[in-house]
Amino acid sequence: MTGETPRHFKFGEALGTGINSAFINLRSEIMKNGALSTKEKALIALASVVALQCDYCVEFHKEVAMSAGATKEEMLEAAAVGGLVRLGSGFASASMILENAKK
Repeated sequence: MTGETPRHFKFGEALGTGINSAFINLRSEIMKNGALSTKEKALIALASVVALQCDYCVEFHKEVAMSAGATKEEMLEAAAVGGLVRLGSGFASASMILENAKK
């Protein structure tokens, strides 16, 4: 990351209602070591944003995963899972054509 304020924080600042501190507190609680390690959670987050197709988010979560000790290979596999989920959900949505199409 470039040290620039993340986009979602800029939005929170514009609201000016303590959103950012609440978000940071929630993120800290969720991402701390527990049944899953911080690294595992960072890889899940990376896979999730790949599925969402948010380039900015991918860059942010890639940095978080690297900071948590994830290797390039681990990040690539996590991203592949996210891509697979995206493809599967795309096929599931596309299947609605079959259900609604006139024969």
